Formats: sequence, structure tokens, C-alpha cells
Amino acid sequence: MGVKLSSRNMTKSKVPKRNHGVLYNLKAINKLIEKDGPSKVVLITSANVQLRLRDIFDRFFKNMPVIIIPDGEKAKSWRSIEKLLKKFLHLGLDRQALVIAVGGGTVGDSAGFAASIYLRGIKYINVPTTLLAQVDSSHGGKTGIDFENAKNQIGSFYPAIATIIDGEAINSNGLEQIIGGLGEIIKVGLIKDKSILSLLRKESVSTLSRSKKLHKIIKKSIKAKYFYVSKDEKDKGVRQVLNFGHTIGHAIELKYKISHGRAVLIGMVKELEIAERLKLTKPYVRENLLNLYGILGIGFTDKYKADWKAVLKDKKLVGDKIVLPIVVREGVSKLVKIPLLKLKKLI
Repeated sequence: MGVKLSSRNMTKSKVPKRNHGVLYNLKAINKLIEKDGPSKVVLITSANVQLRLRDIFDRFFKNMPVIIIPDGEKAKSWRSIEKLLKKFLHLGLDRQALVIAVGGGTVGDSAGFAASIYLRGIKYINVPTTLLAQVDSSHGGKTGIDFENAKNQIGSFYPAIATIIDGEAINSNGLEQIIGGLGEIIKVGLIKDKSILSLLRKESVSTLSRSKKLHKIIKKSIKAKYFYVSKDEKDKGVRQVLNFGHTIGHAIELKYKISHGRAVLIGMVKELEIAERLKLTKPYVRENLLNLYGILGIGFTDKYKADWKAVLKDKKLVGDKIVLPIVVREGVSKLVKIPLLKLKKLI
């Protein structure tokens, strides 16, 4: 069942039934905790997030026990998860306990995965603090870790009981974090809602965090994601369109150790080139994308090359073929299945 809250300061997005809601104000946290009545509440965050958002922690999470995990992909490892589970045991968390993940995508992924397997599942709330996490990774119930140098190979579908997005957290994002979020925002604009691209053409990386349009852009991005999640919760079919730019992006991210969002920005251009060679996309789509990067102030370089071994670990592989999301034109996309050998020649 969903958590229903009433407040002039809160709005709610339409989400699948298993997700208890997307709320847009951290003032909701106390009511959520009161409503849930957990036996214990524990925060999971990183040292950098706690330091950067000290004021938010003092106002909304005061006197709550805190578990610190690493920043970045280091958090998404068996070693990190094992340490996290030992902390749960040490703190005496039972099945009625509540975990609150406060941080970027890797914090949310790790905390959600640990919550999903501890005592066969305890509740958690996701408080994403980066633009990328706010528009993408905190929605849809995916949790998980990396394994054998491949992204998100082990995990679970385990929705948070609520996701709370607060614009104040974005104010502390650096330019690279804003660029990272734009990777996923532009992606949903290309595959589903081209009005997002129109809004972005009036912004820049340096002004976006203070823009009056940011809240609208975030909500539109979340709505586009849930369009697919609601139709395909377990990511077996149409939801895979949300992986546009990720087949090549992940293969670049792991090879060059660049940020996920930056890798997706590169991956989208390269996958559009592949679609052009397959005669499924017109060149103007890629040209418009590169033009948007220029307007926003996102530097683009073509020096990165995908690691083919990483491509072979892509979750969209089916036998000797791969399912590839294709953008036909802005706002229209589809899935195509192509032989791996053909893809290798096209990359």
C-alpha cells in the first residue's frame, strides 16, 4: 500500500503500485517515519555527502545513527556490502527496522541492495542528492553491485518505500555532477519526451542548478522513466529502452573510469552513429544532440573507444544477439535485436 501524505509543501508523482511515492520535500521524512513506526532508523551515506550537506543532516537527520560507506563505484562491491551487513547486525536491526539512504546513485544502489537481502528484506527510503540519482537511479526499484568488472551484474528489484527529492541538495552539486545528471535527462528526452530537450536548449550547465525550470525538468524526466517501469517492472522488455546510450556508455565508463553520466553522454552519440549505419536513424538526430551539448556547455570528445569485453557482459545479450535501444527521432524509440558480430563491426 502507498504512503499518503497531505501537505501544501509536498507534491506526489504517479508511480507503480509497489513504489510508495516520490515526494518533493525533505520535510516529509518525519511524517514517513512516524507513519511507518520502525523499531530502529539508520542512515547510510558517504563522508563527502555528510560533510557537503551538513545543514540538511542537522535539520532532518539529527541524532540518527549513521553508517558511512565509500563514494563512487567502491561502494558497489561485495566487500562494501559485507561491511554494511555486519553494521546492520552490530546495530541490532530487525525486520521492522528502516534504512535511509542519503547520497548519489552508488549509495542508493548499495543501501537498497543490502536492505533487500538483510533478513530477506527490510524497508528503506531513498534520498538522492545528485541530479543523476534524482532523475534516474533512485526510481524503478533496481538495486545492485558491480561484479567481475561489469556494471550491475548482481542485484535485486526492491523499491524503496519512498523516494524524497529535495532541490536544496542539488545546490551543492558541482558542474561534473550536473553534467552527469544531464546524461540521463537528455536520454529520456530522446527516447520519450522531446519537450525536455526544448527546455534544456534554454539552459546551461553553469545555470541549471539555479534554474526555475529545473523542478519541471526533473519531474518530466521521472514521469518518462515511470512510463517504462510501469509497463515492465522486471526489465525484460520495453523498459530496456531506458538503456539507450548505456551499452557503449558502460563499456567506456569501466575502461576509462569516467563518471556514469559522462559515459552515457558519449554512449548516446556513438549508439546514434550505429543506428545511422543500420539506416534506422537520420543523421540530424545526432547533429541536434551534439548541438545541444554545445548549448549546455558540455564538452564532447570522440577519443573514447568501447571495451568489447565489457559489451559482452551487457545485460541485454540474448544468445549471440544483443537488444539495442534505437532512437528513431527525438521522442520516438524502439528496441532492435542485432547479431553481436554485426555490432562489433559497427562500433
